[in-house]
Amino acid sequence: MKQYKQGVFFSDNFVGENSWNGYERNCLFANVGRVPPADGAKADETETRQFMDVARPTGSDCIKDSRGVAVADFNGDGKLDLVINNNNAAPTLYLNDVKKDYNGVVLKLKGSMRDREGKILWNDAIGARVRLTIPGKTMMRQVEAGSGFASEMMLPIHFGLGDAKEIAAVEIKWPDGQVQRFDEAQTRGWVNSYVHIQEGSSQIAVVPNRPLSRAAAPLGNKSVAAARGAP
Repeated sequence: MKQYKQGVFFSDNFVGENSWNGYERNCLFANVGRVPPADGAKADETETRQFMDVARPTGSDCIKDSRGVAVADFNGDGKLDLVINNNNAAPTLYLNDVKKDYNGVVLKLKGSMRDREGKILWNDAIGARVRLTIPGKTMMRQVEAGSGFASEMMLPIHFGLGDAKEIAAVEIKWPDGQVQRFDEAQTRGWVNSYVHIQEGSSQIAVVPNRPLSRAAAPLGNKSVAAARGAP
């Protein structure tokens, strides 16, 4: 008990190259939607939504002692990629190389939270909520400071649009309560772009997706594995 309290069993000398967590292959679950019952019976919509582990066929079943995972567009192609931190090892980056292209949009918000004297306190827009509408569907995203174990996702908000080529409406509720709306005419040209929005301003900067080459992606000295059909 004394050795346990002193941390002997967690020291480098005791653990060495081993891990108390074991080395288990990572899982990557894809939302495959509604799956009809095998017996042909009428499906209950609340019971037919399923996830499938696609880690092995996509090459993302890393066996390292992985911990936190973050989601972001690392190479600027508009698709979400994954980076995983590994205990006592370099991180692993999985670039989304799915061949079938769907449409999407990334909104980069810049807030203007002020104090009583009008001084800007911060401008990262954390807490802002965005509702985006395409034909037949409305989606909601929130700017978050962190949403995983020891991990933080990218602050810009990504919306997958599927086959939709137009955005019908966007509503932003900023952390200070201000609401900003954009109609279909204002959102024309946003699809497959990075859209920079300043709170309270009608000046919008739209930058089309420009994928970096694999060599130019910001990888540093990190180990890289390209997933063949990632998220």
